Amino acid sequence: MDLQRATYGQQPDEPGEILTFGMPERRSRLLPGGIRRPAIATVVAGIVIRGLALALTLVVLSHDAASHVPVTARTQRPPVIDVLIASAVSFPLKGTPGALLQVQYLRAGHGPAAIWATLAASGLPRDTYYTATAGDCVTGHPRMLASASSYQDPHTDMLILPLNNLPASVGTEIWVRVTNAPGTDLGAARGAFLMPGAAGRAVPDLPGRPVCP
Repeated sequence: MDLQRATYGQQPDEPGEILTFGMPERRSRLLPGGIRRPAIATVVAGIVIRGLALALTLVVLSHDAASHVPVTARTQRPPVIDVLIASAVSFPLKGTPGALLQVQYLRAGHGPAAIWATLAASGLPRDTYYTATAGDCVTGHPRMLASASSYQDPHTDMLILPLNNLPASVGTEIWVRVTNAPGTDLGAARGAFLMPGAAGRAVPDLPGRPVCP
């Protein structure tokens, strides 16, 4: 502005030319929509703070929910299987040096106990499968409780037949019979295998003889 041409009484804040003294003021530029740059930074900071607060709330809620889970659901372990009674007996089996029958009375944790039997034999022909049947006698007649069939293992030449979870009591006299695929009777044994003093003893039944005398 030319000071010499300034009209008398004209003030710097009146319309017209404006006098500026010192360094010019730096003003924030406006972005499209009339938003100033400092305003954007404030909005972004607010969003970040809200996000952190939400994340912290979710962490607290998840920890609180986990703390209310029953202790048994978080620390429960599989029950241990206890062998209450066990015995092993042998009896003649046609075509073998003899069959071995192992009988166990098992219980998992505090649950009900069950009778598990396993029959093992070797030396049988490999061209057929074999079946072991376990049962008891009711009024002089055989009643089947469990049955299992399998071929001999070609690597060990052993026949293993599990008779699992027999529905009988410890004092029940159980019979076990072995047959091949055509149904030929190879031998049987009976006895109260889990009774005290009965371990190691079995009454053999010759092939073709009834298991319930």
